[in-house]
Amino acid sequence: MTSKPKSWRDLLPVHPAAELFPMMSEEELRALGEDIKKNGLREGVALLDGELLDGRNRLEAMEAVGIKLTTGNGQIDWANIPFRNVKGADPIAFVISKNIHRRHLTAKQKREVIAKLLKTTPEKSDRQIAEQTKASPTTVGKVRKELEQAGNVSKLDTRTDAKGRKQQGHKPATTKPPIKDPAVVAAADRAEVRAGKRPESASEKKPSASDLISKFVSDFEARIIDAMKPLNADECAQLIAALRSEINNIESEAAKRLQVVACRALEALHAAATADSAV
Repeated sequence: MTSKPKSWRDLLPVHPAAELFPMMSEEELRALGEDIKKNGLREGVALLDGELLDGRNRLEAMEAVGIKLTTGNGQIDWANIPFRNVKGADPIAFVISKNIHRRHLTAKQKREVIAKLLKTTPEKSDRQIAEQTKASPTTVGKVRKELEQAGNVSKLDTRTDAKGRKQQGHKPATTKPPIKDPAVVAAADRAEVRAGKRPESASEKKPSASDLISKFVSDFEARIIDAMKPLNADECAQLIAALRSEINNIESEAAKRLQVVACRALEALHAAATADSAV
């Protein structure tokens, strides 16, 4: 009874680093296999310590179109499969360099590659992994955060950059001071002044009546001077006369109002005195 021919996968172990990148689709593998059947295998496979490091898709494609990869005694037919040993190579760096440029990856596939790298080498910095995968450090950081939250990658206090330097893994969280309501702050300041906890500052002191009058007069004078600058002598004289007349009217009106206020005050005092005597 003739035994069934074995697949290359039954005879050749695959290095874990080779699994960083996804396999081609069945349709892509068949197209690649037909091309190899017609034009031959242009690039061989790479082996590291007896394991297949690069060439999974090529071998799978050849087998998919009926190209025999095993010998009669159940061994890999290395006579028809060009190969080279890459002893001493960094397996992850080798696989990335061989695949990142020649493989068209979707955004999802690239994130999967980043995730696998983070799980394999979490000590590497986001920038270092971004350079390897031709992605942005921001994307790597987002994938790392998702993996950390899911418990698939440990949070490390330090990471190693491309130059071998130790870098801080996580920036310390900064707490922004709460935004204070100006009205609340002002009320608290006034309470401290009243309680004698601190002296009243110049900006907090309420201006007196004389201060307000002085400021009003100063502002009024400045406005009058600005108004008179473009005028000639006759126009200035007319303006002064008009101001004097207006001031006289204001004084007269003010005197009348003061008389009314004084009369009301006297009436109130008289009423209060009468009520006291009645008691």
